[in-house]
Amino acid sequence: MKYRDGSVYADIYELCEIFLRRGDLDTARAPETRRNDREGAAWRTRSLKEGYSIFDQCLLSLDIFGMKLKITGDIFLVADGSAVRDMRVVHSFFSFRDPPAELLLPLRMAAFLYCEKNSLDGINIALNIRLGEKEKVFEYYADTDLLRIEFSSVLAAAEARLNDVKHRAEVMIPSVRDTSVFPYGTLREGQDILIKECYRAIKTGKRFFAQAPTGIGKTISTLYPAARALGDGLCDKIFYLTARASTRREAFLAARDLHSGGARLRTCVITAKEQVCFLEAAKGGGLSTYCNGRDCPYAKGYYDRADGAIFELIGKHDGYSRRAIVEAAQKYGVCPYELSLDLSEFCDIVICDYNYAFDPAAYFRRYFAPSAEPTRSVFLVDEAHNLPDRARDMYSVEIKRSEFERVYAKVKPEDGELDGALSEIILAMRAMKKLCRDNLTSGEDGERGFYMTRGALPAFPDKLRLFLFNTEKWLREGREHPLYSEVSALSAQARKYLRICDYYDEKFLTYVEVLGGDTRVRIFCLDPSGVIADRLRRAHAAVFFSATLTPLDYFRELLGGEDSPTLELASPFDPENLCVAAVDTLSTRSDDRDERTFRKLATYIAATVSAKAGNYICYFPSYAFMESVQKVFSKKYPKVKVVVQKRGMSISAREKFLSAFKNDEGVLRVGFCVLGGSFSEGVDLPGSRLIGSIVVGVGIPALSNERNIIRDYYEEKNGRGYDYSYSFPGMNSVLQAAGRVIRRDDDRGVVVLIDSRYGEPLYAHLFPEHWRGLKFAGDPSSLAEIVRRFWEKTEKS
Repeated sequence: MKYRDGSVYADIYELCEIFLRRGDLDTARAPETRRNDREGAAWRTRSLKEGYSIFDQCLLSLDIFGMKLKITGDIFLVADGSAVRDMRVVHSFFSFRDPPAELLLPLRMAAFLYCEKNSLDGINIALNIRLGEKEKVFEYYADTDLLRIEFSSVLAAAEARLNDVKHRAEVMIPSVRDTSVFPYGTLREGQDILIKECYRAIKTGKRFFAQAPTGIGKTISTLYPAARALGDGLCDKIFYLTARASTRREAFLAARDLHSGGARLRTCVITAKEQVCFLEAAKGGGLSTYCNGRDCPYAKGYYDRADGAIFELIGKHDGYSRRAIVEAAQKYGVCPYELSLDLSEFCDIVICDYNYAFDPAAYFRRYFAPSAEPTRSVFLVDEAHNLPDRARDMYSVEIKRSEFERVYAKVKPEDGELDGALSEIILAMRAMKKLCRDNLTSGEDGERGFYMTRGALPAFPDKLRLFLFNTEKWLREGREHPLYSEVSALSAQARKYLRICDYYDEKFLTYVEVLGGDTRVRIFCLDPSGVIADRLRRAHAAVFFSATLTPLDYFRELLGGEDSPTLELASPFDPENLCVAAVDTLSTRSDDRDERTFRKLATYIAATVSAKAGNYICYFPSYAFMESVQKVFSKKYPKVKVVVQKRGMSISAREKFLSAFKNDEGVLRVGFCVLGGSFSEGVDLPGSRLIGSIVVGVGIPALSNERNIIRDYYEEKNGRGYDYSYSFPGMNSVLQAAGRVIRRDDDRGVVVLIDSRYGEPLYAHLFPEHWRGLKFAGDPSSLAEIVRRFWEKTEKS
């Protein structure tokens, strides 16, 4: 539904979907709407080309519900014009006895529009339905008077939503056009430039990349111009995309401040299903398979109660946090996750994870499916340095033969369908050993071999499709079976593999490995730029921003925006407030990590903290390295309070770790963490809660086959394979860790970089502008002196 030139425009299919929103939620059974019936659309197109149909567009104008309403509909007629026709492809949940209402009602309403346009008393209706190889035509005669009564019922069901479209367009959106909506009194240094460039990118429909250090106010500086663009009619909806819950909270608070400044926009936060699901039984695995009225009371009758929750929320508030949505869902007894998705359609700003825009398995199909009506959306991609690796994971998948064999071993004789489905995949994967014959060797752990190709495996997807076809019915009927969750997990992997096959091109690689009696097949996304660019085509404009997009050209290439404008802002903080020192006389490479190195590092840490008591964090390339140095440090300096990051920490454990860094000046406390982990980015410890970061190493990811494959790919593509695979991602981890120190205007602190590679030109080139005062220390004494002078100078000023 859209508002334009004083009228509300609604497509007849949209109105029918609203009317048919009743009964149970069943995510396994998506409604067969025209919007998501791609095969049916292709069938209709072929029919037009072959002369079996003709096409017409109808418009009906009404003055109703206190508004001017214009209802549109695409009409397909049989070739002689004697009947309104539709052609649909279905895949399951269908009986050929009678067509379901979700297929027939839109056709009847399209027939009404045609009759009204042409002043007809009635018309024949023909509905062609195809299921697999079977096809049937349902034919009816529709009387215009009866269709008019039915049409009135459809309109009545949509009245509240139509009024909301009008209210948002006439009252809420115009509120943003007033420049007074900027919620803060003055602009920070660099903030005005970022706001102007973001608005320019949105206005021109471009992708834009901005590196804006901490303190600029990136969140409000991107949300504000996007909101202005929405108010100016340049876009329809804003998606604020980020990787962390903490930044989602920041974005929600910024949107709330915009609202306080006069921008009457609605904002909702989308939280992952597993984090808000009320059904305890579903949390053990196969969560989505419980999303139906039979297994979940919050799905049963969902559509009968969901609108009550939605209209209560939008009647009371304009911002919908996770807590507000969960409380409303509890009150009305509906699924909180599905409620948040439906609520998003009434909102102007949607704050969510990257998945909802980029993941082929999880993206918002209601907004971004190829068959969905395109929206003029703006993507605001926060912490954009995280997106390349996240996208690689989204578009990579692995299938292991051992996982199918483990389930197969538990199958009983009465599970005939399941037995056959599993055995087909197992046999297909055993046969892949032939692909590895040129690299096959034998050893103590059995045979080992591999096969790599830049092409897809031709026959394997067909085997997976057959597996899904054979298990679909079993999963619907075998809810109580002890293997249900395991089979469901295998089906999810197979489905992901097939989805990714749709995107396969020269930027992907297929890897088959035989190892120790197992076989694994992996599709690996080498270069995410293509798949990201594909998803960005569903947006009007996109803004990528982070404190660490270094170097900008590297991120611009990986994120599908090679020709896009960029902006690199200087830090707004006084560079005199930060002391940056580098120790380039000690190697921390893997081969040089021994007791001697551990003792030297402990001494350098002590030298850093010797001048001023307070909170410091040391970051290491790995847990093992960190733990080794921490033991030496604690033994040598037993009176220093130490806090150590543990493997696999829970949310509560992470919160407890951060709470240890208190505003207790005069107490010396040293944290030991891993670089690139939970505490090296997205953590805010202002003031005396953190006065120093010590980064050991240059942050390069651990050596691996996949990283080496990425290296070889970019070496062939642009001659910078090692930089793209190791150096650039590593340096971004370093910059993130260093960025924990200065968070506010009055913060003071030190950053110490320890590794011989920091003396090399490559790394010097990647240092940010506000590190221009960096000093090199050749030994612990000179480092201690550098730090001492900094604190002495700071305390005098």
